[in-house]
Amino acid sequence: MAESSLNSEHAEPCEHTKSVSSFASNGADTGEPGALSSTPELPSSEEASSRTDILAPLEQKNGVYVVFHTLATMVGGLSSVCIKQLLLPIQVSLIAPTNTTASFTLVASVGAFAGLLAAPLTGALSDRTTLRWGRRRPWILFGIVATVVGMLIMAGATTIPTLLFGEILAQVGVDTILSTVTALIPDHVPLSQRSLISALVGLASNVGGVLGLVLVTRLTNTRIVSEGYTLMTGVSAVCIVLFLLVLRERPIARETLPPLQLGRFLAGFFHPLTTPDFAYVLISRCCAYLSFTLLGAYLLFYLRGVLHLSIPAAAEGVTTFQLLSTSVLLVMAISTGILSERVKRLKPFVLIGALLMAMGLLLLALLPAWWALLTAAVLFGGGFGLYLGVDIALAIRVLPSHASSGKDLGILYTSIFLALILSPIIGGAVLQLSQNNFALLFALAACSSVISAVLIVPIKTVQ
Repeated sequence: MAESSLNSEHAEPCEHTKSVSSFASNGADTGEPGALSSTPELPSSEEASSRTDILAPLEQKNGVYVVFHTLATMVGGLSSVCIKQLLLPIQVSLIAPTNTTASFTLVASVGAFAGLLAAPLTGALSDRTTLRWGRRRPWILFGIVATVVGMLIMAGATTIPTLLFGEILAQVGVDTILSTVTALIPDHVPLSQRSLISALVGLASNVGGVLGLVLVTRLTNTRIVSEGYTLMTGVSAVCIVLFLLVLRERPIARETLPPLQLGRFLAGFFHPLTTPDFAYVLISRCCAYLSFTLLGAYLLFYLRGVLHLSIPAAAEGVTTFQLLSTSVLLVMAISTGILSERVKRLKPFVLIGALLMAMGLLLLALLPAWWALLTAAVLFGGGFGLYLGVDIALAIRVLPSHASSGKDLGILYTSIFLALILSPIIGGAVLQLSQNNFALLFALAACSSVISAVLIVPIKTVQ
């Protein structure tokens, strides 16, 4: 499925020029797909050389590619969300029953920190990769190998240090996959399909997380966590292999890349933060995902401590909540992706979505009852669906440069990893200091969603 020419309807020879000119000029992008700056700038020599493999018109993607691309992104939920919300809390409570909260905080936050470093680094290295397989495919393969090894180590872990080592490996692998698979959107997907595929990629991790929860609770014994890890390992590997079979990339010629200068390479990780809209999106995403991770990480503990459910019943409760929430999320995200393309707007969907998330969390904080939990799942899922439906499309619009899309998208993914780091630290501190006051914890998560909405307002290059 080589990236070759198309009929004139879908050929977009100017799209990558747009990626350089409109992103390079502050305020030039009006938010309209395909809009160009009135005074386009020439790309730098580094940017032009790094794009030699993708200057041809982008090929329309068929249904098989779209499905397998989505499956590859779902690995983020299969091997991360399912672990963080179900397998890891249960495993930590079995390994360290007298020090569960502190041990869970250590493993979850250090693993997330590893992902925080891995995503932009592997994304940047993929931007410069010249292997005949292409730029992203070798790193996707590296990511799944690290994920499989890490999860198998976690499956057999009987001590917290061993569990931590496996979590670090698994998180590095998952986050490498997420950053490089997402970078394929500006690399390979034409504008006519970008809104839909961005929406699917945005929601895929959440769908994968729910699928993982359903598979683990239905097909394994939740008291034997090794069964769950083994199942997630196999499903994750199958998803990535299927995508690699249909993914085709043309390699970059080594001589077209400028020499690697370590100082310039490292400085490149901080340069995008000087672009205001990029920084607003980064912080807004961090706040939105902080709400999501706080809810996800402590939902099992909430069901055990507040609603007084047994471990199997609490595991079923987590699955029910996520299944209901993600069903609503799925419908809303796909609808939002299609509707945003028609109305040529992104910001209103993100803003309204974040506020709906806050409403769901406040309901959960104020009414500790099962029916309130289910209602909160609908509100939170609907809001997060609105958010995720345009989240990736918004992120791609504010990228400072197409030449470093892998690195810059990796930096935007650090918003998720920052949330994963902060959520166990904030959650652990709040519960320790407030004697397990989950209402306070969920109220703070709601405030984080409101802040996420407020940060969308100042963005100028996207409507």
